[in-house]
Amino acid sequence: MVYPAEKVLNEFEKVLDGYTGLLTCRLLNLCVKAHPIALIPVRVELWGEEKDFEEVADCAIPDDDHIEAYPKSEEFLFAIGKGVLEVHPEFIMKEKTIKMGGQDMRILSFKMPPVDKDRRDLLNNAVDAFYQETKAQHDETKAKYSVKIADRLSDASKEDADNYKKRFDDAYKNNCDIAQQTVDDKKKEIEEAYQRYLQNKAT
Repeated sequence: MVYPAEKVLNEFEKVLDGYTGLLTCRLLNLCVKAHPIALIPVRVELWGEEKDFEEVADCAIPDDDHIEAYPKSEEFLFAIGKGVLEVHPEFIMKEKTIKMGGQDMRILSFKMPPVDKDRRDLLNNAVDAFYQETKAQHDETKAKYSVKIADRLSDASKEDADNYKKRFDDAYKNNCDIAQQTVDDKKKEIEEAYQRYLQNKAT
């Protein structure tokens, strides 16, 4: 049997985890390093019908700066490029011909843009905006569910009530800590990319 307070706590944790996970996805889509998650929002239109990227192509990450798209049919090539650039207009696209199974195959290579000062500022501002939105969602969720769980604990023993309140506070703190760490890691990634840009410019 799941006690009413347990059900509320599980629901609270699930909602918090969802907001924290969304923040992670959003920051990965602020592409500094190549990552396949950047292609999840991509829709490819073929003969008037929209397809998910993975339905029409495979992807590879040959290095931190590039994503490669391997179309499942060569006739999809143009539509794939169009779909990717609609989501990530900052990508630098190039068509390449490689050998695959002894035959020539046309693929698309997408290069991550250099992080100059303007792009660094743009990325950091976006990180801050996403973080503030997530923080507000965490706080709003905590306020909403603190009322719910207090109601479920009205007849509980002091020991049970204290235990649930601790788990409730721990779940909130854990998600806040993960969100903050995710943001810190992203900002570090952005700054490192900016420093690489400066070094490359100086050479």
